[in-house]
Amino acid sequence: MKEIKTNSIGEAWIKSCEYIIKKGENMKDDNKNLKEVMFLQLTIKKPSQKDEIIEKYGDKKGIEWMNSNFTEQKNVPELKNALSYGTRLFNFKGKDQVKWIIGKLKKKPETKAATISMIMHDDEAYIPCVSALDFKIRNNKLMLTAMCRAIDFGKKVYANLLSLNKIQEMVAKEAGVKVGTLVMYNISAHIYEEDYENVKKILDGGKNVRDN
Repeated sequence: MKEIKTNSIGEAWIKSCEYIIKKGENMKDDNKNLKEVMFLQLTIKKPSQKDEIIEKYGDKKGIEWMNSNFTEQKNVPELKNALSYGTRLFNFKGKDQVKWIIGKLKKKPETKAATISMIMHDDEAYIPCVSALDFKIRNNKLMLTAMCRAIDFGKKVYANLLSLNKIQEMVAKEAGVKVGTLVMYNISAHIYEEDYENVKKILDGGKNVRDN
């Protein structure tokens, strides 16, 4: 498994795209060509909503769409009218999973069982890319680990990470701890052929990005 460690979400996006373009295997998904890396882990030490790389190269409408997906309880037309992440987080068959996580962490900060699923098995129209979330408090910091079946790194990964960081910040604040590392495990990390040129332009612009 390849691990990419960075300070920021934007750095993780740039470095992972560079890795997928260079090392990804050519694949097909129906009639679409793509490059895929299996089992890619992103470890972001200082995730934040303020990110110069994303502000410069990210798609604002895409970020807004993903934020809406994570915060609003609704059906999403673009995803075969499946339930939003917001529904899965805050109304999972009537249960507010985020509230439950906060309560669990407050009661037992060292718990190893603050884990929630995003998969509703009776909602088969769309199996969510972000499939499970795990929360751990260690050294008075909240680590969030997202387990993903597949993520589009050309267009969506940074928007997913920003939204996940918002959930992380929300839970950390309510639990009375600081925000820690954000980790994303990706079984399939991929970039579609239609996005290759745009990704390469972004890489050229962000090629001076290095870990501190």
